[in-house]
Amino acid sequence: MVEDDAGPVGDARSAGEATVGSEPSDAASPADALRTLDPAYFGFVMSTGIVSVAFRGLGVEAVALPLAVFTVACYVLLVALFGVKTARFPGRVLADLRDSDRHWGTLTFVVATNTVGTALVLFFDLVAPAALLWLTAVVVTPVLLYYLFAIEVVGPRESAVRERVDGAFLLVIVCMQSLAVLGALLTDSLSAYVDEVVLLSMGYWGSGFVLYFVVVTIVTYRLLDGAVRPSDWTGPYWITMGAAAITTLAGATLGPRLSGFPAWEAYVEITLGITFLAWAIASWWIPLLLAVDVWSFLAADGDGRAPAWVTAMPWARLALGRRDGAYSSGAWGRVFPMGMYTACTVNLAGVHTFSPLGIVPAYWGWFALFVWGLTFVGMVRAAGRAVAGE
Repeated sequence: MVEDDAGPVGDARSAGEATVGSEPSDAASPADALRTLDPAYFGFVMSTGIVSVAFRGLGVEAVALPLAVFTVACYVLLVALFGVKTARFPGRVLADLRDSDRHWGTLTFVVATNTVGTALVLFFDLVAPAALLWLTAVVVTPVLLYYLFAIEVVGPRESAVRERVDGAFLLVIVCMQSLAVLGALLTDSLSAYVDEVVLLSMGYWGSGFVLYFVVVTIVTYRLLDGAVRPSDWTGPYWITMGAAAITTLAGATLGPRLSGFPAWEAYVEITLGITFLAWAIASWWIPLLLAVDVWSFLAADGDGRAPAWVTAMPWARLALGRRDGAYSSGAWGRVFPMGMYTACTVNLAGVHTFSPLGIVPAYWGWFALFVWGLTFVGMVRAAGRAVAGE
């Protein structure tokens, strides 16, 4: 029997709660857990996949390969779960697409699809499945992006811009640049269609870079317009850095390959120049994001007295905390940019001019892996509570 649950999504949320990835508190059975499964959970696949790619670049196969296999397996599992959810609760799926608190999270499916395709090429040399995933993303991306923007433009507006927009809005850029990354990798193998692949990849890369400045302005306005409470600060705000980082990865992957195409050869130097600019922008964000992360985790209890274990390692709250600032599916929005910064810097350092940058990911990558582990523990604990109906 198919349930058509077209009602409002979830319970009412406070103004300060995360706009993407909040966990339901009323799950009483596995069926309820499936019905309320957040589209943003593909962020877990994104994060795991990019950390595996980063550690492959660092030459640590003992970390990279198991995470790559885990990425592919989790992607297949999530696609199956959302397939079942669509069949059993079609109204809920439509409600998620209409709900501004959740619909930006659907873009994580596109990014996860391209991330898995990247892993298939780099780790397993499976070009045909990767190309199929890329074509799927090429078709889905414009449909989903235009739908989401149309909803924001012509849909009802029950709140101000600063209450509707957070860092998840930047998934638009990440979505576009993920297509450019996988497309660039496929140019090595799809000789029959290489001109079309390069054209699409460069189109997404260039337009994504320009659009970044538009979207990041809106997100920055959201942060500067009024006081920010600890509960306002969510993982997806890290995508302010992650969107610039994936622009770097796309440019560092595309740029050197353009020299093999006469029509694009003249753009190699400008592509690498823009790529370095994107890396510098991503690097600028990191100290600020780390500082606000620490502040939000330490202040999350509201009484000014954080537990000693939080003071010692603020990100441990992702794994062990149960109050504000603890795990939600949106927390993967923090891990993906951390892994992406590692991967993009490794790739940029591979271009001779930028080789001195190689020292950065050698240390940052391990921090990204550490935060991935804490977030994974938090996800497992949250899933256990959801299934148990807590």
